[in-house]
Order: sequence, then structure tokens, then C-alpha cells
Amino acid sequence: MMSLAHGKVTESAARLVLAERLLKSISEYAKNNTSTDCKIADVVGVPVCNALLAFGKEQYSEVVSLMLPLKYDLVKMGGSWAQRQVFSVTLIHAAIRSNQLPLALALIAELKGLKPKSALVAKLFESVKRTYELQPKADDSLM
Repeated sequence: MMSLAHGKVTESAARLVLAERLLKSISEYAKNNTSTDCKIADVVGVPVCNALLAFGKEQYSEVVSLMLPLKYDLVKMGGSWAQRQVFSVTLIHAAIRSNQLPLALALIAELKGLKPKSALVAKLFESVKRTYELQPKADDSLM
């Protein structure tokens, strides 16, 4: 899903058809099987795939609403800390791009607590700072 949802995914993109087909296949397989892996795929994997596709469609608020409730369940999917960090960073970027800056800062602070000397964390913070600086400010002369 990550390779299909990478970059901007428009309605006319062939990748969108493939991504939706993959998502439908994963969802049906997860729902129709009783293994632990399938249960995890159904509860965590499918929503994360939906979030990744929403990110490609630039529907950043949707990404946040899908991924934030699963943030602490991602470990159930397995993988290394670095592999799971991709999802955390995706969530942070979605929060920034949907102008949910307090949430983005909270997520960055949490990540900084885990990796205090991370260059990535510093770059994410700078991204929030730039976004905040571009926000329209209340005109003090009107108050």
C-alpha cells in the first residue's frame, strides 16, 4: 500500500485503482479468516492502509482520524521500531498538513522523548514552526 499511495494519488491515477483493489482484498481476507494475524490486519492493518491511501489523496484530517486511535496498537503489526516510526511520522505530517499543530507538537514531543537526539524530530519541529509562522495573526490594532 505504501508504494501505491506514495505521492499524490488522484482519481485518474492507475495506482488508485490498484490501491483500492489491494485494500479490498486485504479487508476481505482479514474478515473471512480467524487467525491472529487476520484479526490484527482487520483491526489495525486495514485502517492503516486506508490512512495511507487518504494521505496520498491529501485527505490529511482523515489520516489523523484513522491513525491516531491506532497509534499505540501499531506494535501489534510487528516490525522494527524504525519500521513503525514510518507510521508515526506519517501521522505527524498529516497533523501538520491538516493544521492540527498542537497535536503535531504533542506527537513530536513524544517522539523526542524516545529519540532525544534525532535529526528527524528536529526537522519535524521546524516544519511545525514554519507552518505556525505562516498562520494569519490577529491584528493587534483591532483589539
